[in-house]
Amino acid sequence: MSANEKATLSKGARMAMISQFLGFGLDAYDMALVICMAPILVKLFTSGGSQAWRYIAVIFTYSITMAARPVGSAIFGRYADKLGRRQLLVFTIGGVGFMSLLTALLPTEATWGVWAYVMFCVLRFFMGCFFGGEYAVGHTFAIEHSPSGKRGLVGGFIQSGFPMGYVIASLMFALFSHILGADAMLRYGWRIVFLTGLLPVFVALYIRKALPETPEFEKLKKKGKLARAPFLSLFKPPALWGFLQVFTFMTGLFLTDYSVYGFLPDILTLHGRGFDTTTYSLIYGFALFLAFLGYIFYGWLSDFLGRKKLTMYYCVFVVVFGFPSFYVLYHAALARNVMLALVGATMACMLKLAWGIVPAYLAERFPTERRAVGVGFGYSSGAFLGAWFSVYVWWVHRIPAIQAIEKGDLWISALVILTIGAILTFASMLFSPETSSISLASVDAGIAAGDDLSPGSSATCVEA
Repeated sequence: MSANEKATLSKGARMAMISQFLGFGLDAYDMALVICMAPILVKLFTSGGSQAWRYIAVIFTYSITMAARPVGSAIFGRYADKLGRRQLLVFTIGGVGFMSLLTALLPTEATWGVWAYVMFCVLRFFMGCFFGGEYAVGHTFAIEHSPSGKRGLVGGFIQSGFPMGYVIASLMFALFSHILGADAMLRYGWRIVFLTGLLPVFVALYIRKALPETPEFEKLKKKGKLARAPFLSLFKPPALWGFLQVFTFMTGLFLTDYSVYGFLPDILTLHGRGFDTTTYSLIYGFALFLAFLGYIFYGWLSDFLGRKKLTMYYCVFVVVFGFPSFYVLYHAALARNVMLALVGATMACMLKLAWGIVPAYLAERFPTERRAVGVGFGYSSGAFLGAWFSVYVWWVHRIPAIQAIEKGDLWISALVILTIGAILTFASMLFSPETSSISLASVDAGIAAGDDLSPGSSATCVEA
C-alpha cells in the first residue's frame, strides 16, 4: 500500500465514518436523555424513599441499558461475522428508532402504578440490545473501511459521536425546558424530547443502504474462511486471554466514564440547591462538546504515540486529576457560580478522553473472522461490572466516613469509583501489545499462526 493510499480516506470510508458517527451519536442521545431528564423521570416513574434513592432508581434504568448491550453485541455481532456487516447495520438502527417511539408513548406511574417503571426498564433493556448490535457492527464496519495509519483518527471521530449525542441531547432538553417550562415538561414535554430521537434514524438508514460491504469481510468470504461459531471462538485459548484483557480494559473505562457523567447532573443540581435544569444542561453540554473534540484529538495522537503507552500515562493523570475536578464542580454548584462550573466541566471532560482509541484498538485486537462479535462483545462486556456504577456509588456513599462528609450529596462516592476504573484500565494495558502499527491483515495472519496477539506477545506484524 502506498503512502498516498494510507493518507487518503475513500468515499466509502468517509460515508462509513459518518454513518457510525450518527449511529453512535443516537446511542448517546438516547442515554443522555435519561440522565438529563432524570429529575423529571424521578417524578414520573418512581415514588417513596429518599430523593437520593429515587434518583438512583432512575439511573438504574441507564445501567439496565448498559447491561443489555452484551446481549445485543453477541447476537448481532455473530450474524455480522457470518453474513456481513452492512445488512445488520440497517436492522439495528431501525430497532433503535422503534424503541424510541415506544418510550415516548409509555404510560407513567400515575396511570399504571409500579408497572410503568417496570415497562420503562423493559424498554431500556431492548434499547440496550439494539445499541449493543449498533457498535458491534458499526465500529467494525467503519474501521475495516479505514486506511492504515488513520485508524486512531477515524476511531476517535466515530467515538466522538457519543459525547456529541450528549451535547445535542443536553441542548435539546434545555431548549424544550425553556420553551415549555417545568410543568409542561412534566406533563407531555418529556415525550416530545424522546420522539426527537427518531430524526437521525432516517438519515442513518439512508446512508447505510448505499454503503458497500467492507473489503476485509469480502476477502475473508472469498477465501471461504468465515467462522462457524465466531462468538464461541472468543472463549477458546489463546483467544480467551486477549478477550479477558479487553474485558478488563472496558470495565475500567465504563467505571471511569459513568462515574463522571452519570453523576454530573446530580452534582450540578444538588436536589434543587444547585443550578436550575436549564443552566445545568448547558454546562453539561459544554463539557461534552469539549469531550467530542478531545476524543478526536486522543485518537489522532494514538496513531503517533501508540495506544498502549498513551493510555497508561493517561490513567495516571485521571487518578491525580480526579479529586480537583469533582471538588471544583461540587463547590461551583453550591455557590451557583457558572464560571467556576465551566472550569469544573472543562476539567471533567479531561477525565474521559481515552475512549477516543476504543474503536481502533478493539478492531486491532480481533481477527476479521470474529471481529464484529469481538469488538461488540468486548466493548459491551465492560458493562457486566461497569454498568452497575450507580450501585457501587451508593455502596461507597453508605460508608460512614464518606457519608459524614457528603451527607445527602454524591460526589466523593463517584470519585472513588472513578479512581478504581482508572486503575483497572492501567492494569489491563500492562497485558496488551501495542497495536497502532499492526495491519488488520497481520492480525488475521497472527491468528492463523496461533498467537492471537495475546497478552505478553510481541506485536511484530506491522503494515507493509
